[in-house]
Amino acid sequence: MYKWMPVISDECNGCGLCVEACGPNSLVLQSGVAVLAAPDTCGSEEHCIGLCPVDAIRMEWLPFKGDVARGQWRT
Repeated sequence: MYKWMPVISDECNGCGLCVEACGPNSLVLQSGVAVLAAPDTCGSEEHCIGLCPVDAIRMEWLPFKGDVARGQWRT
């Protein structure tokens, strides 16, 4: 199973806009950069991407096991 989830690159400047936009609180700031701390809660809605001023977030299909009722999944 694969889940559509955000991936944060090294370009992250720690502005926190993506963290604020993340309704399920899946993203957090750790050591001055955004981190997907709770991938189970990610709804795959991509709200975090458009707000990033340095384009440090992209979505990818990542191997994952979890609740298939939350987010976008494929086999």
